[in-house]
Amino acid sequence: MRVAAIDLGTATTRLLIADVCAGVVEELERDCIITHLGEGLAATGLIHQEAVERELAVCAGYLERIAAYECAGTQPVESIWAVATSAMRDAANSQSVLAALRQIGLEVEIISGKLEAELGFSGTLSGFADTPEIDNQAVLVIDVGGGSTELALGLHHHIMLSRSFDAGSRRITDRFLSSDPPTAGELKTARDWLMTLMWDFFAEMPIQPQLAIGVAGAATSAIAVRESLEPYDREQVHRARISAGELRNVLKDLANMNLEQRRQRVGLDPARAPIIVGGLIVLDVVLELADLDELTISETDTLHGMALYLSKR
Repeated sequence: MRVAAIDLGTATTRLLIADVCAGVVEELERDCIITHLGEGLAATGLIHQEAVERELAVCAGYLERIAAYECAGTQPVESIWAVATSAMRDAANSQSVLAALRQIGLEVEIISGKLEAELGFSGTLSGFADTPEIDNQAVLVIDVGGGSTELALGLHHHIMLSRSFDAGSRRITDRFLSSDPPTAGELKTARDWLMTLMWDFFAEMPIQPQLAIGVAGAATSAIAVRESLEPYDREQVHRARISAGELRNVLKDLANMNLEQRRQRVGLDPARAPIIVGGLIVLDVVLELADLDELTISETDTLHGMALYLSKR
């Protein structure tokens, strides 16, 4: 079955076109564009018009790419699912944004944090199907988005505990990191707040995680920055590992830079530079609370979970 998944996140808007057969997702096209949909949301409670215009332009382009499969005379895309997450869950004007997207031909569903965590867990593990030892490990999937972070703990591909926290890279940046570069006090305040926010989740865990898998831009950027990847190489990033100490070093280095210096850092998408420190703080805190000294990075994530979901409904 040929499907398309579009994820309208707080920081990025992503596309996956794939063939799904017997639980295997074969990518045909994949794209990620930083749209900063949630920029300014914390201050006003609204999606700004400039962000809406960026979103409409990107989604219109994605729809053209999906339609091209039918125009080319190849197998067309049979099902499309577009979802919106944290920013649209929070925004007072989310319905008007949905109406604008509808006008360009895209129906978008605002999904819950719980469903987002479930899709992330299934999509992430789909990229490790040829790693049977994971089947016997307690796996913690960490999805740091722009507005929220989803944590899902599972064993034998079954989720035992999941939660969505209103603590993503954009939200942490807007709330705590006002200086350029952020001060030591700001970094500590953000970290302490996250520790308090997430403590109960780890206290409730029915089993200690043995493996942490990080998805989305903060996690993949940590590897790209460590390796100074230019251009970005998904194959080199997928399944790469970074120790807690190495992650903390990347965080420290980027936090000591001002915004313009971060934009010039090899391996970091310049458009992600304003929010990367906030995202890395989340990863650092989660690893400490989970008592794990290493993070495995995955290029399969919520989009793949959406593709699998589409193939079953």
